[in-house]
Amino acid sequence: MTKTGWTMRLGEACVLALAVAAFSAVPTALRTSGAGGTLLDGLLVGTAALLPVVTLSIVLLRAAGRGLRGVIGAGAGPTAALGIALWIGLALPALAVLAGLLKALTHHRGLGGATFGVLGAFVVVACALVARRMVEAGQGLVARGVRPLYVAAGGAVVSVLPLLVVAAWLYRASGGAGASSVSAALVDLAIAVLATALVASIELSDRLLKLASALGVPFAAVLMIAASARLESSPPLGRAVQAGGGLAATMLSALERWTDRDGDGMGAHFGGMDCDEGDPRRHPGAEDVPGDGIDQDCSGADTPRAEPPAKAPTTPASAQPPSSTSPAPAPAPSAPAEGKPLDPARPDILLITLDTVRADHTSAYGYDQKTTPHLEELAARGVLFEHAYATGSDTQRALAPLVSGKPLSQTPHNRREWPTLADEMDSVAERMKRAGYATAAVVSFTWLSEDRGFAQGFDRFEPVYREEHPERSVTGALATRAALSVLEDLGKKDAPIFLWIHLFDAHERYLEHAGLRFGRGQPGLYDGEVAFVDKQIGQIAAFVSKWSRASRVAWIVHGSHGEGFDEHGEKGHGSELYEEMIRVPLVIALPGGRPGRHADGAVSTLDVAPTVLALGNAPSDGVSGVSLLPYARLDSNAPRRPPVLAHASKRLALIDWPLKLMVIERKKQNRNFLFDLGVDPRETKDLSEGRPDDVARLVKLAAEIAPSP
Repeated sequence: MTKTGWTMRLGEACVLALAVAAFSAVPTALRTSGAGGTLLDGLLVGTAALLPVVTLSIVLLRAAGRGLRGVIGAGAGPTAALGIALWIGLALPALAVLAGLLKALTHHRGLGGATFGVLGAFVVVACALVARRMVEAGQGLVARGVRPLYVAAGGAVVSVLPLLVVAAWLYRASGGAGASSVSAALVDLAIAVLATALVASIELSDRLLKLASALGVPFAAVLMIAASARLESSPPLGRAVQAGGGLAATMLSALERWTDRDGDGMGAHFGGMDCDEGDPRRHPGAEDVPGDGIDQDCSGADTPRAEPPAKAPTTPASAQPPSSTSPAPAPAPSAPAEGKPLDPARPDILLITLDTVRADHTSAYGYDQKTTPHLEELAARGVLFEHAYATGSDTQRALAPLVSGKPLSQTPHNRREWPTLADEMDSVAERMKRAGYATAAVVSFTWLSEDRGFAQGFDRFEPVYREEHPERSVTGALATRAALSVLEDLGKKDAPIFLWIHLFDAHERYLEHAGLRFGRGQPGLYDGEVAFVDKQIGQIAAFVSKWSRASRVAWIVHGSHGEGFDEHGEKGHGSELYEEMIRVPLVIALPGGRPGRHADGAVSTLDVAPTVLALGNAPSDGVSGVSLLPYARLDSNAPRRPPVLAHASKRLALIDWPLKLMVIERKKQNRNFLFDLGVDPRETKDLSEGRPDDVARLVKLAAEIAPSP
């Protein structure tokens, strides 16, 4: 091949690859827009990321014999390539829909897998027949004079359109924060492969070929340079692309890691915002040491050191005027600006939610690793609840009651997997606001958004996940910094404060933090994340201890739900209701309160909302759960709390300490388990057969008090 012919072929490949890459980048653009970027930027970066791979693929396919003909035989022609592409394009989304239906309707893995195998075979065969009919229809159009290029283009649209629909469905199901990374990447890859296979069989006319040879390579180079420049000038764009997930996001993330020279997991280019590639202690999400002159978290400035409140100047007694009306000393800089006395009966309330922190992996609850020294310090001056349980083992059931004051099933919401809380909900923050509180929230998970109804009633709503994606990076330091800023600002006013701080980092995936190593494997990494979250409590406590309002702060710190590490055959959370997934830490420290432990019966995180409302003298009509104030005040006359409930899909647990009933719902007959947690905290021995009276009593009790899950 001559140099001119090689140049023409490369230009042709670049033009075709530009079309394929731009088309395949549409899902990336949508996800980038949902993660805080713009649609155009997402399309530009996605196209540039895919362009080199697609160009190389087209060149190789052409070298193999003008697309797929080199694989399936020279006599087959482009019609066979179109038929295969149509077959794949129809079968993949059909199988995805079938899998989704079986997941929703079938909870037995073996049955679901067998059903998918049988029905999936019929789906694949049916799609092959449909694809064949479509190819025959296209041949008929060509025979009647329609240009083959138009028929091929129509076939490409028909074969890829279902995949685009699946991509859009994944995007919507993810709540606007990007679909699952693996699912999104597979969809993107399928679209790119199909489009490449179809386009590789297209032959440009001589006139278009000459134009492509002149403009293809320069235009591709300009697009790549423009995308690189846009990423360098706007690192948040790169984070938005990566947050959305998908094929382009995976490639961009790999390029960022390639620029990571100091091994801290953060690069300085392609969306990375590491400000010092020579120091692994400096990167976004690192803990910033206040006042040391070093910007550890790459925020652009060092966090200022919190100054202690100014002390009144001491005056010798002989120099004091005889009058008893001596002027009062000047207030501390962060004291309430308006000077109105604060009601001591309504304290400032700090509610801290530790996402995915299980009780038995905290040293405050006796864990042999020193994971939570700051929570221990808080418990030493407050009350630790020995047997605290989440309302559910999944995020939705665990977090919704903190906002609504009711179980998710009783909270007005839509039917999406990640639901939107309805406007008619009378939120805890709205009730506190009516009671005169200044309300604020710092949240770290993408579902906890204003669009999903979680901002109702909050004067300030700070979603730190806009800076770092919580499931791919570190958000704890960002949440702490935002929380301290809120306290500093609201502390200058005369209203009592209600601040909810949601810390997400203990949620999978687990990342290493410098100086926090607790062993190998997933449990060791998890312990490091728990310790990192505990350090955030320490940062907040250090600020509060020097705050002018320190003596009036009420603390409520709790886990949202736990995390399994194959203790009962399951990992993660959301699927089961064993102790590792629902027993959580809960510490309440009140102003002037006494230290102690509450071990007389179980309590629930459903009780957090009524406790907050009781502290603020706010209306609690219609709120579920019970206030824990009597127990937090060590009131010996406090009644024993009724048994607590937890839900998961097709599962219910009732804890009437020390007995625990677990019910697995089945169509014909439920399966019941009974454990005595007092002697068997790891739930290794099912007592249901030997103690049928206890099972019957607890089943009846659960039916009486349990709302629908």
